[in-house]
Amino acid sequence: MIPILLLAAALAAPPQDSVRLTVATAIDRALSTHPAIGAARAGVDVAAADVGQARAAWRPSVSVDGALNRFQKPMVVWPLHALDLRNPPTFDTELSQASIGAAYTLFDFGARSARVKAAESQRDAASASLGAAEQQLVARTLASYLRVLTARGVLAAEDQRVAALAAEAKRARDRLAAGKAARVDTLRAASELANAAADRVNSAMNVEMAERELSRLMSTPFSSVHGVALNSVRLTARDTALPAARDAEVSVAGTANADVQTAVRRADAAMASIVAARAGRLPVLQATTAIIDRSNITGRWLSEWQVGVGLSWPIYTGGARESAISRAEASSRAAQEQLRLTRLAAEQQVDESRAAYDASRARVAALEAAAQQATEVARITALARDVGEGTQTDYLIAEASLFRARSSLVQARHAVVGARVELARVLGELSRAWIANSLETQP
Repeated sequence: MIPILLLAAALAAPPQDSVRLTVATAIDRALSTHPAIGAARAGVDVAAADVGQARAAWRPSVSVDGALNRFQKPMVVWPLHALDLRNPPTFDTELSQASIGAAYTLFDFGARSARVKAAESQRDAASASLGAAEQQLVARTLASYLRVLTARGVLAAEDQRVAALAAEAKRARDRLAAGKAARVDTLRAASELANAAADRVNSAMNVEMAERELSRLMSTPFSSVHGVALNSVRLTARDTALPAARDAEVSVAGTANADVQTAVRRADAAMASIVAARAGRLPVLQATTAIIDRSNITGRWLSEWQVGVGLSWPIYTGGARESAISRAEASSRAAQEQLRLTRLAAEQQVDESRAAYDASRARVAALEAAAQQATEVARITALARDVGEGTQTDYLIAEASLFRARSSLVQARHAVVGARVELARVLGELSRAWIANSLETQP
């Protein structure tokens, strides 16, 4: 029995209180270091670069070219713009040429505009995806923070249970020594204490697992979370009720939800890609200009300029053009269906979050009453046992009920906060500002 009590006392050591970890600190740390956010930010940079590349088609292109060739037989060094028999053309086997030229697309029937719009929509989708990743990480970090608080709260309830059962075991041993109780009372108390100590080991492991999850989200060593005191979290008074009716929240989620916004932008990009693909059926008008220098290896360089307008119109591409159009149209249909699916998922998440929030609040109210009643029952059964009007079994049952009520109440209170946070995420409201305005911490 003594080893069990020593184990319970060791496990009951309170967490360090030299440094407190707040939920705001945990969220800020996660947002600044988590790889999911880094990847999403890199995706935004990639999409922004694609926009720049698409817009570059509206500007002229300038290139410098050079060549040095050796021919098997002598080749004319400079082009023949006229034939003068008094000055025959120069031939050589080694020729060189350098040029600087520019080209500009005058008209392409909207292909460039469509590509730019598609790239801009993809950039907006990447930005919305970054927002979704940030909101999801905030929700995950807050949920992990609450999980630590919940696990520690259950562990505290276990400590109270172990302490009460340890006192009962000592009382039973003292009464047995005084000849006022049967040995079965000590055995029963010892058995309950051993079971409680075993359950507490499991609760302590749950605390460690929750702390490890939080430390991973924050990208910090486990030692920076393990044993560190956490401020408790609760909703502010203005957030104790749901913000709007169900249909209004579904409507908000259908537009403001970050996943929905991402799907909308991707659908826009897919529509623009159809326009760009269809423009491939039409000709492209392009202006070109260049300055060309030609010479042989040992001769002099002669320069000339040229300007021109060209028309390119692929008449037959072996079906590649039609396939590209069909692919763009199919991608657009898929994007539209994905948008519908995302909105349906957002609607379902609104319903689930509201139901979880209402159920958790009702559960908290019921469990608060249950905990008060269980506390009183445990007190009365202890008094009845002491005066001989009750049994030890009644007392042990009352203590077990009290533990269940306390641990369930801890879980339900944090479930209220978690459900409200998830609803804010679905509605696209979850941010550091929302956390600051809607949650309050307590030492």
